[in-house]
Amino acid sequence: MSFLFKIRKPRQYNVKYRYYDEHKERLQQSEARVRKKLGMDVDDSASTGALHRGVFRNTIDSTKDEKNRLVRFGVILGLLLIFGYTFLHYAG
Repeated sequence: MSFLFKIRKPRQYNVKYRYYDEHKERLQQSEARVRKKLGMDVDDSASTGALHRGVFRNTIDSTKDEKNRLVRFGVILGLLLIFGYTFLHYAG
């Protein structure tokens, strides 16, 4: 029965950074903590932008998968209806 349904494989996650400055990263994190403690506005637009792009990409992939499932279900249902109709028409 596995030929009728597609079995999903887990996705690989591999990030290759072009450049990473550990000192700068620690400095930004400590500044963000201090700003948060003082109640100042924190600009997280860079990190949230990457997050939203990832969420949007996953949404697109899930809608494509959902469309494929619905098409597959429709084809199987149509074949069963045709088989049932021909069986009942010629058997009865």
